[in-house]
Amino acid sequence: MKKILVIEDDDLIRETVLELLQSRGFEAVGAENGKVGIQLAAEIPDLILSDVMMPELDGIEVFAAVRSHPATASIPFIFMTGSEMEKALELKADGYLKKPCSLAEMLRAIAAQLEKPTVANPKYQKVQENSAPSNLSLRARNQKSRFEIASAC
Repeated sequence: MKKILVIEDDDLIRETVLELLQSRGFEAVGAENGKVGIQLAAEIPDLILSDVMMPELDGIEVFAAVRSHPATASIPFIFMTGSEMEKALELKADGYLKKPCSLAEMLRAIAAQLEKPTVANPKYQKVQENSAPSNLSLRARNQKSRFEIASAC
């Protein structure tokens, strides 16, 4: 079961996303702000969905902290934002969801990241199913690609 960390300060959005992910077979864990999100990221989820504008630490600070730590640097990170898309796009996150987005759009974004071979830095890589050297170069190429999904989250 894949574990997804949802970092979102809006209780209704966070709880809705958690319920939807759990109903689709994911282990979903929620954090009400960036500070809690960083603490939960230490448990090495398979993917992080994070709002940008939040109290304590915003999503950009969370992203920087996650990417700077060797154990969490390769976790796929998808920003969810309603108003800060330009700011989020400047970063090299793995994906972007514009709020509001549909469940189908969210699931496609998640699937796109979870289907990728993991790890850009073999020194700090998480356990991989297919750890052939070609997968590392594929991940490095995919790391550069970005996508934007607009609609209902």
